[in-house]
Amino acid sequence: MLKKYSRYCTMNLFDRHVVIDVETAQSYDHVIEIAAVEVVGGTISPRSFVRRVKPRSAMSPFCYAVHRISLADLENEPHFEEVVHELIEFVGDDTIVAHNYAYEYNTLKREFERASRPTYPRERFFCTMALAKRSGLPGKLRHACSQAGISIAHLRDAHDALNDALLAAHLFLKLNPAKRP
Repeated sequence: MLKKYSRYCTMNLFDRHVVIDVETAQSYDHVIEIAAVEVVGGTISPRSFVRRVKPRSAMSPFCYAVHRISLADLENEPHFEEVVHELIEFVGDDTIVAHNYAYEYNTLKREFERASRPTYPRERFFCTMALAKRSGLPGKLRHACSQAGISIAHLRDAHDALNDALLAAHLFLKLNPAKRP
């Protein structure tokens, strides 16, 4: 079955979307943590995919300052090609939602290429940052969530993929409510 994707995401009650966030060792490259949460219609499902990944690169000081995950923390984790099949299975054929989707898209594209896997087409991605900006909110995820009335008080300063995926999912739902059949 060929699924059609759109830059403008209209959500029906039973549609499934997968909200993804990655943390990296280098800007736009080398995933060290990936999280995906499932949104079905107007609800964030309890199903999620979260993996830490051992990168094949050094850790940039800038990236470490963002997520506070060190190479030592990842020493016993699998490489991306060892977990990519689980990610593909979790995502399925559904629309992928990400805040600043270009970051997730480009990062995953490089990782999929290194793992000799076909990459997700750009058309499968929907961007909550663009949605936030169209709604008059700031581009940064935490700032947009805060201004949209989504609590960020429980978060630590350092970023992690699961909390950022959950924030993006809440923002997606807040700005794009489900349509009833």
